[in-house]
Amino acid sequence: MENSIRFIVERLLGRNLSADDGVSITMIQDTEARLSVKIPELLQTFYLCAGRNEQVMDVFQHFAPLDKLYVEDDKLVFLEENQGVCVWGVSPAAPEKVYQCPVPDKEWYAEDADLQAFLEMCLYYQFAQGGYNYMASLYSGIDDEMITVMLQDLATHWEKVVDQSNNLIIYWSTDKLVWYFPDPQGGVGESLFLSCRTETEMELMIDRYDFGEL
Repeated sequence: MENSIRFIVERLLGRNLSADDGVSITMIQDTEARLSVKIPELLQTFYLCAGRNEQVMDVFQHFAPLDKLYVEDDKLVFLEENQGVCVWGVSPAAPEKVYQCPVPDKEWYAEDADLQAFLEMCLYYQFAQGGYNYMASLYSGIDDEMITVMLQDLATHWEKVVDQSNNLIIYWSTDKLVWYFPDPQGGVGESLFLSCRTETEMELMIDRYDFGEL
């Protein structure tokens, strides 16, 4: 589990993690004492790897820093949606399950994905939506021919890292992500988005696929 989280964060950042990116085990133990709960092992791994890296923690969705973690309705709340419309938490008694609670409702709904898959999806989506400085898109109904070419190349040469056919599709290649929200038939919805870590990668993708910068 640790290797998976560390691997994903490092490939997205384009560098190895350092001690400065994460919190210490003592900080985790102090938080557990404050809350009187055990932080799930996978969340501990996440915070140890990247709990002080702002790009990972807060560039789009808002992962709670250790001192902002709290317990509500027996859920350890660790993530807030970027506009504050909902939060996510786990039950320390069954930490593999993730729950969502719309704000200001008090009803919790179980997510389909377990904590491992949920965190992996969140990391890729975090960088797709704001972690990378260079973004572009192709538009359905306008750029359909190029979208078809791009999808063919994605299937052949890229790694599909998020596969939620009714919600979100993300592909990864070095220093870039291509992603979209599927339509009811599973195709590209309104837009096919590109997010790049470097300007060089953005220029190469624009030259090849005629993406329009955002």
